[in-house]
This record gives sequence, structure tokens and C-alpha cells, in this order.
Amino acid sequence: MTPTVTIIGAGPAGLAAAAALRRRRIDPVILEQGDAVGTSWRHRHQDLRLNTIRWLSDLPGLPIPRRAGRWVARDDYIDYLERFTRHTRLHVRCGVQARRIDPVADGWQITTNDGHYRSRHAVVATGHDRVPTVPEWPGRAGFQRPIQHGP
Repeated sequence: MTPTVTIIGAGPAGLAAAAALRRRRIDPVILEQGDAVGTSWRHRHQDLRLNTIRWLSDLPGLPIPRRAGRWVARDDYIDYLERFTRHTRLHVRCGVQARRIDPVADGWQITTNDGHYRSRHAVVATGHDRVPTVPEWPGRAGFQRPIQHGP
């Protein structure tokens, strides 16, 4: 049987979309290229904090605990994403990297390092940091040192 929805990415957007579908009795397949939920958060600066206040940053159905403070730290947010995943009973397939999405007769085929996944609908929730972009700064071509996009 072809699943109804495949979600690519197990960060906040992917988890929130999956939880919303679960509330509607749709059990999505969630693919995450990293080894756990919130992969991009795990590779950020240790002292990073959310730039939005706690009560505007939680996901539907589970508030971020007050003990996390007004400006939630990176590790507290990772813990929260893990707790949200358990709370909403989401199953994430980690280590699965989506490489391509193609339309097929009954929906979409996602080609991954783990084979092909087919579903009627696909949600790409990889975040705005997923595809590295280095701006065309004036003088960049003559700059002698390496420039790289990094977490």
C-alpha cells in the first residue's frame, strides 16, 4: 500500500506537519538524513538560543517547558524536539537522505540512499539552511582564502 504522505526532514517544520497529519488520522512516513530529529540544531553553535520567545516557538500540542527560559538554548530545544516526537508518537526513519523527487501516476517517488519511497503527497521540510548559498559579494572572485557555507 502506498502511504498517503512522505515528509522529508525531521526538524521543527517536518515534525509539526507530521503531528498535524497524525491528528487527522494520517500516518506519514518521515525521512531524516541525520541520525536524530533536529539534525541542523545539533550542528549549530553550542551557545545558540532561539531568536523568538519560548511561547511563540513551541509546536502544536506541547508547550516548551518554562524551565527552558524565555530564550530557549540550543540543547533545550533539541531535547524539546525529541520529547515532541515521543509525545506525538512519530516514527522517524533516520539516516535516509532524499536525493530526488519525481512525479509518478499516483503521486510522488522519492529516491533516497535507502531506495525508493512512493506516496500520494510529499512535504519537503528541510529548512532554509539545507541548501548552502554563498552570496556574490563584490570582490569575492579575487578573494584568496576559501569561503564556505557552514553550520
